[in-house]
Amino acid sequence: AGFETALETQRARSRADRVASSVEVGALNDSEGWRPLKDGSQTFVGYTSLEVETAVLKWKAMECGVGLVLEKNPFYFESGGQVSDTGVVRGNDWSIAVDRVAKTPIGTALFGQVDGVFPEETDDLQVTALVAADVRFDTTRNHTATHLLHAALRSHLGGHVVQRGSLVAPDRLRFDFAHTAPMTEREKGEVERFVNEAVWKNHPVEIAERRYDDAVEDGAMALFGEKYADEVRVVDVPGISMELCGGAHVSHTGDIGLFRIVSESGVASGVRRIEALTGRGAFSYFKEREATLEETASVLKTRPDNVVKRLEQLLTDKAAVEGLLDEARAHGSGGEDIIAEEVIEIPGGGNVVYRGLRLRVRDLDDARKWGDKFLSGGESGIATLAVEMPGDKRAILTFASDDMISRGIRADTVIREVASVVGSRGGGRPHMAQAGIEDASKIDEALRVGANVVRDLFSGAKGD
Repeated sequence: AGFETALETQRARSRADRVASSVEVGALNDSEGWRPLKDGSQTFVGYTSLEVETAVLKWKAMECGVGLVLEKNPFYFESGGQVSDTGVVRGNDWSIAVDRVAKTPIGTALFGQVDGVFPEETDDLQVTALVAADVRFDTTRNHTATHLLHAALRSHLGGHVVQRGSLVAPDRLRFDFAHTAPMTEREKGEVERFVNEAVWKNHPVEIAERRYDDAVEDGAMALFGEKYADEVRVVDVPGISMELCGGAHVSHTGDIGLFRIVSESGVASGVRRIEALTGRGAFSYFKEREATLEETASVLKTRPDNVVKRLEQLLTDKAAVEGLLDEARAHGSGGEDIIAEEVIEIPGGGNVVYRGLRLRVRDLDDARKWGDKFLSGGESGIATLAVEMPGDKRAILTFASDDMISRGIRADTVIREVASVVGSRGGGRPHMAQAGIEDASKIDEALRVGANVVRDLFSGAKGD
């Protein structure tokens, strides 16, 4: 899920659309089969109007629906990297959802499925043509952003950067440019900042028809390999960018809203590609990343602004645990070092084993599991553990078997004396007690003292 999946889905859809276009629309790029309704020539009005009342000059019945050539056409046909418009054409009791726009010898034609009954017998067809305004506006955001991006790349990478191709769609933009090396994170950040600064300053976008020679002489960029008429359309963001362009643009750079680079890659020798988002697409991208961050913070049981620190701590703890395990394996001790092990005679007969150990574990739960195993094993005795955990964390735990408790030898009694050696205080239950460690240098001494504590307790214990 997420942006990358959606992006790949869009790429696959685009490839499929290109195939369908070549088979379906490409076969219709001729003047045959069109029924004329009105004499006249077509005028493109899509730079200034997205909704017009107009006459149909010609129409054509097709397997995919109906094709129309309008006298006044507000629909942009794909060129210069900008995708075609979508929208609807409405008549009396019928409409066509425009999903294809194609150039034909008789003008720009609109294609789509008919909803209702198309009046095939009429000789005069008046319609309302409406371009999908939100889709067009998103497309213009991306188109003007490509001009700002081009200027930013030339400013930060060098004058050798020139456009090698582009895609301007409503949901994203793609810009191919001449450059020999992958961009660094710093370069991408600088380019992104340049574009956003231009957006936030809300520069006017000035568009004018000019003579080609005059425009180029004044610094307008022309695409290498493109053929231009004597009169050209110049899109100028004063002081930042000036290019020859026939596409649709916003009126002010502030309309772009926000610009975000999502990928930079190589597509051919000496050609790099940037894919980016603007406006609502960029906003959705950041909201998706925010949701991922919040989910990650929830899993890590921390705040979103503390995720990196928390991950660093987890990695440090993991490395420490692995180090302890490696050390334990090297000693062949399974993570245990026996510091004291004594057989203590019980007054009146019998004996008991006291063990004092250093134990390396991940956390206190592992130490308690060790104690549970000791207590459930049926062995008679007292065990005191000095526990070492990642992050220089330490604790002491004492465990006493059932028969020891019946003789008055309790874990909470032993731990108080042992803990005093390492400068802390302890407490707990008869079977298990716990204390902190203030003076780690006296851990071994404390473990040995535990044997003396047990011995002294037996000397005064009842029930033996």
